[in-house]
Amino acid sequence: MGSTIEQVDVVVVGAGWNGLISAKTYLDFRPTANLVVLDEQASIGGVWSEEKIYPSLYAQIKHGLFEYSFYPMRHEGITEDGYISGNTIHTYLNDFAWDFDLVRRIRLQTTVANVSRAPSGGWHLEIVGKPPIECTKLIYASGATSHPVVPTWPTDNFRSPVIHSSELGSHLDALNKIGSATVIGGAKSSYDTVFFLLNAGKKVNWIIREDGSGPLAIMPPLLFGSVNTMDIVTSRFVTLMGSSIMSTDGIGHQFFQRTLLGRFIAWVFWLVVNWIADRHAGYSKSENAKKLRPMPHGNGIFWAHAGLGAASVPLFWKTFHAGDCSVHRTDIDSLRENNIISLKDGTQFSSDYLILCTGFDKSFQVFDEKLQQECGLMPDPAQKDRWAKLESDAEEKVDELLPAIANSPLTSKQFDREKTAGGRKLLHGPSRHYRRLIVPSLAAQGDRSVYFPGFIHSIYTPVVSEVQALWGVAFLLGMHNPPGEEEMEREVAEWNVWSRKRYVAQGKKHAYAIYDFLPYIDLLLKDLGINPHRKTGFFNMFNPSYPSEYKGLIDEFHRVAIEKQVVY
Repeated sequence: MGSTIEQVDVVVVGAGWNGLISAKTYLDFRPTANLVVLDEQASIGGVWSEEKIYPSLYAQIKHGLFEYSFYPMRHEGITEDGYISGNTIHTYLNDFAWDFDLVRRIRLQTTVANVSRAPSGGWHLEIVGKPPIECTKLIYASGATSHPVVPTWPTDNFRSPVIHSSELGSHLDALNKIGSATVIGGAKSSYDTVFFLLNAGKKVNWIIREDGSGPLAIMPPLLFGSVNTMDIVTSRFVTLMGSSIMSTDGIGHQFFQRTLLGRFIAWVFWLVVNWIADRHAGYSKSENAKKLRPMPHGNGIFWAHAGLGAASVPLFWKTFHAGDCSVHRTDIDSLRENNIISLKDGTQFSSDYLILCTGFDKSFQVFDEKLQQECGLMPDPAQKDRWAKLESDAEEKVDELLPAIANSPLTSKQFDREKTAGGRKLLHGPSRHYRRLIVPSLAAQGDRSVYFPGFIHSIYTPVVSEVQALWGVAFLLGMHNPPGEEEMEREVAEWNVWSRKRYVAQGKKHAYAIYDFLPYIDLLLKDLGINPHRKTGFFNMFNPSYPSEYKGLIDEFHRVAIEKQVVY
């Protein structure tokens, strides 16, 4: 006999930035709802849960820019440059859950094994070791960094521990006792891991594949020695410079994106920023450091081909240049006995630990293949020709609106590993979700039972998640209507085409918007009838956009609903 099925109104999967604000927002509109939050971690916080953080882990954004609009973060655990420690973020998210009475609804160490449609039209969730749950509404907020990619290599009696970077926080005692470690990958997590190891006096071998997207583009913590880099990145001015498909109207955008003079000015701007970043990193100081220059050389900051980060930990580059770290631009050939790592270029060395900074896959494996296709999580082969036509039309439009990115300086190639642990198929690639949140075909059928927040990559996570939550919850409750299916699919095609042209490897893997979070927020707010322009004046375009500027969004939405005589 099967287990008794628990019936609830709403299930939120994930207790990080997105899951917590989604739960709080839903309860703002439906305070009596039977809502539960499920998370497989042992503590609240998602990627910032207690077991995933460690002393030298800092977010790559400034204090004051990394918080919900209505809930300020304490000023503690902050570097001299203004960057925030992982422990501060973990504490913030826990305080938020307690202060808004979410803790009693959160079920930790609860792993969702399978998601399917319930006979009632809602959702059925199989839970590892616990009774299944069925719900009317599903908010799948597991996020973009919860499903580690674990590559495999030929192995012969290799005894050293092999862990993913997401497990680093639970291996601190063991890592303190070793003499050497090997780090795989060029993502932000690899920089954090290398710093942690070098700062602890360990010998490090750092391996970054030659045939991948290469090392991360790293911004300095300060520009011109005094201006916090994130103050610049979160300004409207950078949006003007950034070639965003979500921001192509207005005199400024027309000038910088569609005139030769404007494009030249933008080109010079990015060259200067890249030069500052290169000088700060000191790539020219050694042959070893040169191997960390992002692609394309000279303009890696603009393209963010392998991602964009900031040297948020204090003295990262000074520690790297002074430390015992060898960078290898090749891949592992095999892992052998006596803890020997053999590289494809013939290099061999022993290692006490192997740490995989190989990124994350979309966490949709709990949906079967058919449901992945129905929910826009993976392409449906039966729809291949139709989407090819949609994307062909979209490419013409993107090239016309944004000629600066029509031709990438980087060659197109496969950037993903084909083999992962257990032979698991990677789910890389942007989803086919309207506004990165809902499934066009389901919405067109009147199905308002699910949305997928948190799968967009942005440094402005708290506010993006807050606005996504308001948009998504309003959709679930029928308080705003998306356009027709044809228009939604056209928007999806334009985003995905633009994303892979603008951010190349990252845009092919993810819904990437590292310079584009402000116009994305603008779009969502306009959909809801809320004024996205939180401050006016020419000079304000050079100032950072602080989360506090968005305080009161739910009240604004209520006022709009009253004016439109919307009943909910």
